[in-house]
Amino acid sequence: MVALFLTQLPQLRHHGGMTGTQTILLMIANSARRAQCFAVLTDRPQRIVRGFARVDDAIEALDGSDAGCLIIDRTDIDDDALQNLLRAVADHPAMVTMLLTDALSTADALGLVRAAPSDILPRAVDCRDLAARVEQLMPIAIDRGARFRDSALAEHALARLSPREQMVLNALAIGQTSKDIARQLGVSPRTIEVHRASIMRRTGTETLAGLLQLFFLVKYGAQPDRSLAA
Repeated sequence: MVALFLTQLPQLRHHGGMTGTQTILLMIANSARRAQCFAVLTDRPQRIVRGFARVDDAIEALDGSDAGCLIIDRTDIDDDALQNLLRAVADHPAMVTMLLTDALSTADALGLVRAAPSDILPRAVDCRDLAARVEQLMPIAIDRGARFRDSALAEHALARLSPREQMVLNALAIGQTSKDIARQLGVSPRTIEVHRASIMRRTGTETLAGLLQLFFLVKYGAQPDRSLAA
């Protein structure tokens, strides 16, 4: 069951290892179990661990959280509350969801797909094993957080382009040459080269490969086919 969700993860770029603050949110209604997991998970200085008995409090905590893990004990959480929590975490790409349950309903499975990347562990998993799994999944959360920050910066850079520059960039992204674009727009190839230089200056890129990487990061959340950047 675990592989069902984790094998869907894309290949992510590494951003220099596990740096910065790591957040772990424990949505565990049972206070004794929550305290037990809390004690095991608070063993790293860069880690913030917060525990919650109410789903609404966990949802609120997501908004101020850095990259990390949301651990949900399915026990004592009603169906609607769980779905609300899974919908909320789906809006936070740098959070990995871990559901502790012994029985997975169809609704829960669909909610986890929306909240991917996600993992499933037995409800009574030992807290030390849970901590070990967190260590395995935390790099995924950190990489996703860095990738989406990169995407936001790239989107801001492309938003500065003029409508004509955006047309030129779109044409470059599908492999058209300066001559092709000039013929399409009814201008000289030299004019297209001027637009291209302006685009690279505004986006802070130095090569066509870098410019296309920026474009594809915003448009698809992925890197371009290298053949396009040749």
